[in-house]
Amino acid sequence: MSGQLSIGNELKDSYKTTYGWVSANIKWLKEIEQFYIQRAKIEREYSEKLKTLTSEYLNKTSTSTVLLSVGETPSVTPGSVEIASVVTWNDILAQTESISKDHAKLSNDFEKNIAAHANGLFVKLDFTLTKINGFNNDLQEKKNGAKNDLDKAKKAYDDSCENVEVARNKLTKSNNDRNKRKLEDRQLDMNIAKNNYLIKINQANRIKDKYYFQDVPEVVDLLQDLNESKILLLNDIWKAANDSELQFGEAIKGRLVKSNDVISHNKPSMSTAMFIKHNLRSWKEPNDYQYVPSPIWHEDETFTVPSENEVQDLRIKLKQAENDYNRLDDLTKSELSKLSGFNKIKQALKEDIEVNGNKSDNGQKFYENLKNYLSVISAFVLHETTKLQAEVTVESIQNNVPEEYDLSTDNIDLSKSKRKSSGGLFSKFKGLNILSEVNSGGNNRGSGNGHSNGISLFGGSHNKRASTQTAANNDRQDIESTFSGETTHTQRKSAQSTSSAGHKGGNSNKVLFDYAEQDSDEISMSVGDEIELVEVDSGSGWTKIKNVTTGETGLVPTSYVHISADNRKSAAPPSVPPPRRAAVPTRTLTAVYAYEAQDSDEISLEAGDVITVIKGDDGSGWTYGEVNGEKGLVPTSYCK
Repeated sequence: MSGQLSIGNELKDSYKTTYGWVSANIKWLKEIEQFYIQRAKIEREYSEKLKTLTSEYLNKTSTSTVLLSVGETPSVTPGSVEIASVVTWNDILAQTESISKDHAKLSNDFEKNIAAHANGLFVKLDFTLTKINGFNNDLQEKKNGAKNDLDKAKKAYDDSCENVEVARNKLTKSNNDRNKRKLEDRQLDMNIAKNNYLIKINQANRIKDKYYFQDVPEVVDLLQDLNESKILLLNDIWKAANDSELQFGEAIKGRLVKSNDVISHNKPSMSTAMFIKHNLRSWKEPNDYQYVPSPIWHEDETFTVPSENEVQDLRIKLKQAENDYNRLDDLTKSELSKLSGFNKIKQALKEDIEVNGNKSDNGQKFYENLKNYLSVISAFVLHETTKLQAEVTVESIQNNVPEEYDLSTDNIDLSKSKRKSSGGLFSKFKGLNILSEVNSGGNNRGSGNGHSNGISLFGGSHNKRASTQTAANNDRQDIESTFSGETTHTQRKSAQSTSSAGHKGGNSNKVLFDYAEQDSDEISMSVGDEIELVEVDSGSGWTKIKNVTTGETGLVPTSYVHISADNRKSAAPPSVPPPRRAAVPTRTLTAVYAYEAQDSDEISLEAGDVITVIKGDDGSGWTYGEVNGEKGLVPTSYCK
């Protein structure tokens, strides 16, 4: 297979171009189907004409046998005697008649096997392409939803600033207790709105980075795998057609063996390499979203926590985010483990095909593995995005609330946390349950310093590939090809966007554990080395320091060092996940005839079975549905 070639890694934001390329390759199967249908027609017409011709000359020979054998006026009736030349000619005609039957069989093979299989392959691949496209649309909706939430938060923030200014003007004109209370209430609402706006900025940036450096490369690689599956399965069809012709006659055996040899060299990697070569172009990452201050209030981009009221609002957000993160953590780990298994199968098949060619049923195995992978990755990426939203919320709050405030969430009761003035702000959390309930058993590590004793996301992690991926190291290595190498850049970039440079060290900065650098932007350190803070941890699990002892500057794991509180400087933050989408009304069909599944992606029917429609017939003659807990394709014409 493609080995290390990855369109997602090489071309970045290339879904539209890659989709068009793969779609054209799948539609091309219809041309191949038509070729073999026309070829079958020609062979059938030839067979019929050859049979007619043979019968005509057999009849002619029978009437002239006597003449040819014994002359026009023999003296003795020859009976059944035939000369050798006539016997030979009759044998030739008989062999020719057999050849006409061979042509008829070849015609039937081309029509019933080759053309029909090409059509079946088109239906399967086109259906899978539709699923991949739906997956891509879901990813775009997630990214766009974060941007829409950001715009709403900005408007709410600006409106609250205007309300404060109106209240302040009233107080200026009439300095009484009532106006003072109104101003205080408006200022509280404004501070809460600003904090929410800042959270959504960081959240939108992180989701944007994840989308362009992880999600898009992932879905583009799915398109690549689908196209490579098409090539493997198309090779099987071509070989089947050639085998039919090899059986048809040894006379053309040499040509077909040569054709098979050419087909065996049609490796998917060749198609992929050419596509990449002709589509390389410069690409510039979209700019990060930036905090835009109100023209009236809040000129800086720091959290506003002047009182316990704002902190309590953030505690509620923190509690909900911790719950959401822990609920999703085990689920994404399980899904990641499954993806790792599918990736091992894919890599083994690719290596086998590169070395030994497309032997036996490797093409079918590769396609089935792709379908299994797609069924898990679709859910995993969406779950991971939602988990990332919760993670960014925790990071933002933990990194930006002054240390003198206690962020413990032990006593937070979310069912009683609604504020009248919030207008149902936290009701959106109820819509977050987009997946089945899982046991909440995530990482319950205290962050120290009186902060939350729930998840601590910005310290202790040694995996900067992606802050939301916490599977075992061996699973991470196996599935690393799934998430582009650019994820490192994404995580580090996100860390930079939510951090600010700290004051240089003091004697209280310490190295807690020895660490050996494992990447070009890291440095090594030993217990006892003198260090200075360069850039605080923004939630990635990495802190940038200068090792005064060695003179090197770079990243080290946050949990391996202790940085004095005097050296820390608040960073900036991100949003509440979008509400759950409404359920789609269920549609059913009833089987009129019994049907026995012909392929692994089909399901059998009994007359009277009720089919729950998952995806309607798109014109291919097949409906994707569920019967008795089993999902697959059923012929639409068998149902009503």
